[in-house]
Amino acid sequence: MALVHTSFHANPLENSRLSQRELLARIFGQHGEDEHVHEMDYEESSSDSGSDYEMEEYHEDFDWKWDPKTLSSSVCLTRGNKEVLFHPDYSCGTAAAKGSKPLCQGGEYYWEIKMNSAVYGTDMMVGVCTSDMDIAQYKTSFCSLIGKDSNSWGLSYIGNFHHKGKTEKYSSRFDHGTVIGVHLDTWHGKLSFFKDNEPLGVAAKELNGKSLYPVVSSTAARTKMKLQRSSSTSFSLQYLCCAAIGKSLPNLEALQSLPIPPGVKRHLCNELDWIFKVHLPSQRNSVADL
Repeated sequence: MALVHTSFHANPLENSRLSQRELLARIFGQHGEDEHVHEMDYEESSSDSGSDYEMEEYHEDFDWKWDPKTLSSSVCLTRGNKEVLFHPDYSCGTAAAKGSKPLCQGGEYYWEIKMNSAVYGTDMMVGVCTSDMDIAQYKTSFCSLIGKDSNSWGLSYIGNFHHKGKTEKYSSRFDHGTVIGVHLDTWHGKLSFFKDNEPLGVAAKELNGKSLYPVVSSTAARTKMKLQRSSSTSFSLQYLCCAAIGKSLPNLEALQSLPIPPGVKRHLCNELDWIFKVHLPSQRNSVADL
């Protein structure tokens, strides 16, 4: 025990940022493949702010990540396929990345994407698409890719929402550090967005029965977007109860004041907080209702 105790305190700064799984693996000598992957993620994340790293650790279980098999040629993935680097050298067109699995009927999905670089150029976008979208079609030209056809729905950093080549004003402009949340309700066929935790309202309806993929795109050189979390749940009684409570909360912080057992509250705040968030009353009109 003395040896373990000494090893743990040898570098308190390093160990303070390790996950419990990594710490236990080091103590008991389990140096398997999973540990190696987590150490690589830690090294790549160390250049960012501490709060950023903590959020990644906090939401360690990702429902999906970016798919390395369907990337545009001008895209690289880092941080265990969670961060997209567009046009690493220079840009001569529009590049995109899709999620690693389809978001199917009957599920509720929420994910957050952080603008991890300067946000500029013809367009940088976040949205969803079907498997019929050709992400390489405009690799030698600059355009607002997501929403240019009927197979995709996209939100531009300028604040416009795109679908079928049509554009509607939807939000204010994105900047470096902005976090865009995306909620896809496949049961009701609705797509909604959040900007820095502020609900922006429903952007698109009638998406029922479609198998959709998360997608991001950029025309600008050396730009980055990082997937901070990707969560999902079935349309269940648990979901309906959380949704009903969320509609009655003034903000997400009010969840801490609910008169429920500490263990239940901890589970709700750590695992299901996004369900409450997506059902908070929106302060904006939705594009779909205009």
